[in-house]
Amino acid sequence: MKKTDVELIKGDITERENDGIINTSNDMLILGSGLGGAIKSKGGPSIAVECAKLGTIKVGDAVVTKAGKLKAEYIIHAALTEFDGPILEENIVTSLRRSLALANKYKMKSIAIPDMSEGIVRFPPAKCARIIFEELNEFLRTKNRSLERVEIVVWDIETYRIYKETYEELYKQKS
Repeated sequence: MKKTDVELIKGDITERENDGIINTSNDMLILGSGLGGAIKSKGGPSIAVECAKLGTIKVGDAVVTKAGKLKAEYIIHAALTEFDGPILEENIVTSLRRSLALANKYKMKSIAIPDMSEGIVRFPPAKCARIIFEELNEFLRTKNRSLERVEIVVWDIETYRIYKETYEELYKQKS
């Protein structure tokens, strides 16, 4: 398998220069508020038009659109919830797996993954961080064919602290 650098970053995922960024979406692919709203605002209306053409997808699935005016080339829309519904652990797992598979399919060399615990009903960030790091490690160990760099991008300092502690805990266990 390919050697891949993984980096934890506090910042704005819509400003990252990667082949792709993951958008934590709803099943209707509506770019409303939060990350979806920022993507729509900064990336332009073409992204919402592409999403509308794709229609509704299953929770846990993921689809790809172009990234409009963003610095990335693609957006992987990972459907974590039904519209305005809660985030469930199994949906984080399946949508992240599907998103990473799409990164392979589109031969992306770099992607940015957001905190996938944001939403109307917030999922515990420490639990989410553990899911993301474990799923990412499994993918990179067994299925990665193209990714050379993965950025985990979180918005606020408290979530960054939680993700950093989880990352360090997981990697100390492997040393």
